Amino acid sequence: MADASATEAWRDRLDADRRARDRQSDRILSLWAGAVLVLMLLYICIGPNPYQHEITLDPLTGGAETSPVNRLVWLGLLGLAAPILWFRRADIPAMGLRLAPLLALFVWFALTTRWALDPAVSSRRLILYVVNLVICVAIVLGLKDSRRLHLGLAVGCAILVAIDLGSWAVAPGVSMTPLGLAAIHSHKNTLGAVMLLSAFVCGTCAWSRETWREQLFWWIVAGLSVVLLIASLSKTSLALFAALACATPLIVLIVAQRRLVRAGLLTIASLVLACALFGWLAFNAVNGTDPWAPFAGVTFTQRTDVWAFVWDEFLKRPLRGWGFGSFWDIDPAVQPSLQTDAWFARPDAFTNEAHNGFLDLAVTTGLVGLVGAIVIFLRWIGGGLSLIRASLGEGHRRSLGAALVLGVFPLMVFGHNFMESSYFTANSIFGTVLLLLGIEIERRLIRA
Repeated sequence: MADASATEAWRDRLDADRRARDRQSDRILSLWAGAVLVLMLLYICIGPNPYQHEITLDPLTGGAETSPVNRLVWLGLLGLAAPILWFRRADIPAMGLRLAPLLALFVWFALTTRWALDPAVSSRRLILYVVNLVICVAIVLGLKDSRRLHLGLAVGCAILVAIDLGSWAVAPGVSMTPLGLAAIHSHKNTLGAVMLLSAFVCGTCAWSRETWREQLFWWIVAGLSVVLLIASLSKTSLALFAALACATPLIVLIVAQRRLVRAGLLTIASLVLACALFGWLAFNAVNGTDPWAPFAGVTFTQRTDVWAFVWDEFLKRPLRGWGFGSFWDIDPAVQPSLQTDAWFARPDAFTNEAHNGFLDLAVTTGLVGLVGAIVIFLRWIGGGLSLIRASLGEGHRRSLGAALVLGVFPLMVFGHNFMESSYFTANSIFGTVLLLLGIEIERRLIRA
């Protein structure tokens, strides 16, 4: 009996030692993944050319100049992410099954490179986005916790806020542009997008902290983000921030209701909108006026001209598209916009996106790519909202703070892409963060 007890105790000690080693390995791997996350966030927000506030055109191609540093940085990040994938290789099959719709969409993107306007550029941009995908998968598998992911994003955003504030204080002449504050970033709209992300991530982080010191620190960072956002004079980001501040509590309130109540609220909102539309049409019919007259002069900062051009090009290849990433910033001999005399094709008004992410997807990857991308978008939005509801049931503030980022940020990017292009756009801030959060949503749904 004594020998059996001693053997059992010995086995217990071995099990305890193994569990301790596993916990230590998990902590080290999560710290490594967090470091990769912060480095990736810093790079996509700052880019390879800090303080370059003007678009430099390549004299050989006529398009925006591509920095050779870009691919080296992404390959370096991929190298840093490789050990994470090795140590988490047991989790890869389940993640691959969960990401099957996304991987199928990437296969379609790869097919479109075969008939792309500029196959070389299309292939390079697809490879870059595949590298983004692999790095994001590694980060998610390395952290294995939405709260860690939330904190890693917040740390990266806090570093960006410190850099931009320091730039504004030390070098105001270089940081300021005629259109607004750009700081270390390439454009004032880029600073606006970065500070919009920082304000949301750090604000939810502050709300979810448990000690008053942590809350105070993150609220200060969030407040400074708002100051920089205002200084950027980025109208799109300012409008989105106001919408986020108002919509987030409302989203939580609605998601917390029972399914029947949510359906009722949705029905009431739909009826109100339908009645308002019917009333407006009836008013114009009685008075003999044009219901579209108030919108006749609205151009959304001349975006409508670009939208009309891209739509016409989409109708030429509605199913296949012109090839992934093969419409803007490609060989000038084949770039559609440069074959016209449109104002947005001139060097002094250079445009390299449709300013609508869904139009850009449609014109480059066709209806197949657009429908697939929208299905995945809706999948992530629905999954994120379900995670908010689940976290409300847990009653844990840190879990709810992370769930808010996962549930609300995709909704914000969905709205953002009606005015800017970031969805499945290489080197895009919101596009890369959305890809990261979408993969984390998929991981969480595996567990569910």
